[in-house]
Amino acid sequence: MIGKHIGPFLLRGDDPLMIESTHCATVRTENTLMHAMLLLSSVGFTSVPVLDESSRLAGVISMPRIFNGILGDDDYHWDYLDVRKVRDVMEKDVPRVYLDSPLEDILRLLINANYLCVTDRDDIFKGIIARKQILQRLNHLAHEFEVRYEVTEKKNDTSQRSSENRRVNQVKRV
Repeated sequence: MIGKHIGPFLLRGDDPLMIESTHCATVRTENTLMHAMLLLSSVGFTSVPVLDESSRLAGVISMPRIFNGILGDDDYHWDYLDVRKVRDVMEKDVPRVYLDSPLEDILRLLINANYLCVTDRDDIFKGIIARKQILQRLNHLAHEFEVRYEVTEKKNDTSQRSSENRRVNQVKRV
């Protein structure tokens, strides 16, 4: 459980935690792999969300997915770039959170993802939460928390840790 002071402190920031969908690079399921490759190349991202015709989150497309989608038995079929659709090669099982997801869920999922797609309960794409946003807030926390709050160590935690340290040291000496 995130502490009652830590959570709100992490959510504070000069810029919003979620990058709105209107500011996110996305592709559609019906776009060609060439379109997706050109978008990824121009924005410099490793992947982007894929939306269906109703702006629902359908998956994520990345350069490796595109290249695997045009790979034949022993060579790349570059002509497939203009024929194959994003829906044919995209990753469909992607981590996502909702607008009201707890911060704990967001942090847990961001451990293994560069960003999380945010949707409403009908899967309408609302934006992304980037790991970068969280890391900026953690950096702020590390530098500013004790400036704003007085932090004291609990007495019972200290004695418990001391006895644990003695046991560890005793085991190491043997």
